[in-house]
Amino acid sequence: MRRSMSVVGLCLVAMLLPLDARAQSGNPMHDSLAARAEGEQRAEMFRFIGSTGAGCQAVIALYFAGMDGGRTAYWDSRCREGATYRTSLPAQRTARPSLTQCGAAIGGIAAGPCFQPLGTAAAATAQTSGGRGTQVAGAANQAPPPPGSRFGAVYATDAPLAAWGFANGNPDRLAVNTSSVRSCQAMAGPVPCKFVEEIVNRCAALVQAVTRHPRAVAMTSDLSTIVLNRNFVGTGATQQEAERTAMADCQGVRGVVCRPAASSC
Repeated sequence: MRRSMSVVGLCLVAMLLPLDARAQSGNPMHDSLAARAEGEQRAEMFRFIGSTGAGCQAVIALYFAGMDGGRTAYWDSRCREGATYRTSLPAQRTARPSLTQCGAAIGGIAAGPCFQPLGTAAAATAQTSGGRGTQVAGAANQAPPPPGSRFGAVYATDAPLAAWGFANGNPDRLAVNTSSVRSCQAMAGPVPCKFVEEIVNRCAALVQAVTRHPRAVAMTSDLSTIVLNRNFVGTGATQQEAERTAMADCQGVRGVVCRPAASSC
């Protein structure tokens, strides 16, 4: 459900209004936030999320997803307990930021899917690697998935940790993202999990390219014995097709073991 900023949240606007000397985007709030150190950015978003009444223990990851054609900037936040939110920062100085849960049934571009550049949501095959996204003008015109769609989501940690979360085939977009990121975070502990890919109306498979940890006698299911090289997500009309696609991509990497992690339709 989309929330507008409370009176307490007006503090964020006051703190973001001064223009940074290097601002170039035409969005003062975004420019001021972008100019801050990463720790300060997370702290600002944590205060803003709390001011709306939304639950968040701490912001552990922040991602600039881009700007739409009206220069509204979208920043995604992941909380320690797994909740994910998208903050919309309008370009107008007198406008107020707003908060939306990532993957909400309504909200369009303001609801995600989060942690990937705008305009790559439904059919994206490129993985994101954290950091800040690309500004894509006109991404607000992206067509929504058809009614009755089934969603999946893949989350993972950056190499070398091979933690992952995978869920697919759920009509509830928010639930499938929450399930996936929580599974990943339970495996990863304090290391933040990041969005890898969304699946829409497809079977999918996750294959990991891994090597043995130099201090391990052998590779086992224990993550301490594995070093991640890269994650590969394959999709297809059937589970077998998705598995073959992901495995074929992985086998193009030399010197690794291609380990199937999960697959479903």
